[in-house]
Amino acid sequence: GRLVDPGPATGSEDVGVLAEAAGAPCVYWLLGGADPVAFASARTFEELADVARRQPSNHSPHFAPVVEPTLTTGITALTAAAREWLGQGDVPAAG
Repeated sequence: GRLVDPGPATGSEDVGVLAEAAGAPCVYWLLGGADPVAFASARTFEELADVARRQPSNHSPHFAPVVEPTLTTGITALTAAAREWLGQGDVPAAG
């Protein structure tokens, strides 16, 4: 699959404080945009983690997400989450 749990991560975003003050739900998503080709030769979790560590972060001047499948994956995942939260069930798969 395309889902990887990165485990606990520190952050300094204040959006959670703002959402709490507004009484609004909040979820912080990490959406990767690395080229899947970079991960193709990895055979173990350790190799995947090593490739991931070498990818530029979103604050790097070298950060350049691959448009596809990043955009489609993000839109599909966020749409499914919103529909679930709104009680409308699953979203059809992207085609």
